[in-house]
Amino acid sequence: MEDKLEQFIDEIIDAKQLPGMNEQVKAQLRTDLLVQLEDQINAALVNALSPDKVEQLNDILDQDGVTDEQVRQFIDGSGVDSQRVAAQTMLRFRDLYLGR
Repeated sequence: MEDKLEQFIDEIIDAKQLPGMNEQVKAQLRTDLLVQLEDQINAALVNALSPDKVEQLNDILDQDGVTDEQVRQFIDGSGVDSQRVAAQTMLRFRDLYLGR
């Protein structure tokens, strides 16, 4: 998924056609946008959970040594269509970034 997000960010940066941007600035912009997008996807996934699933997720997150994979498995097993939520969030992110 990380590779797809990076590719998506590269595509919207290119679509924005920012003039005079050097590679260092582009790399920093890419990093910043990737963090913002991941945060928005994570927030959308949590918002899609039922209240009891949010409680269960909080219990998991409070455990020492919990991995991203364990969190991902929990969300995937929670009944949330994580791919749909991520895709919708990515579309909103793109539209906002490109000013559509």
